[in-house]
Amino acid sequence: MGGKILQLFTIGFTKKAREFFGLLSDSGATALVDIRLRNRSQLAGFAKRDDLEFFLSEICDMHYRQELLLTPTEQALRDYQRGAVSWEQYAAE
Repeated sequence: MGGKILQLFTIGFTKKAREFFGLLSDSGATALVDIRLRNRSQLAGFAKRDDLEFFLSEICDMHYRQELLLTPTEQALRDYQRGAVSWEQYAAE
C-alpha cells in the first residue's frame, strides 16, 4: 500500500452524528469505504449511504466509496447474527 496505514473501524448507529463526524474530521482520513450490506436501511439513521456521502463531503471534506467486494453475503451475516458462526469465521468469510 505504498507505506500508508489503513485503519478499519465500524460505524455503528447509536452514536450521535456530531460526535461521529467530529471524530472523522479529526482523524486525518481522506476517504471512508463503506462495506455494509444494508447501508440504505432506515436503521442506519444519519449513516444511510446517500446521507453519509453528503455529510462526509460537506462536513469532513472526505470521499465516500462503497466497496461491494468487501461486503459480507446475506447468508454469512445471517449465520453470524444467529450465532451459527463465530466472529472469526464471519470475518474470514
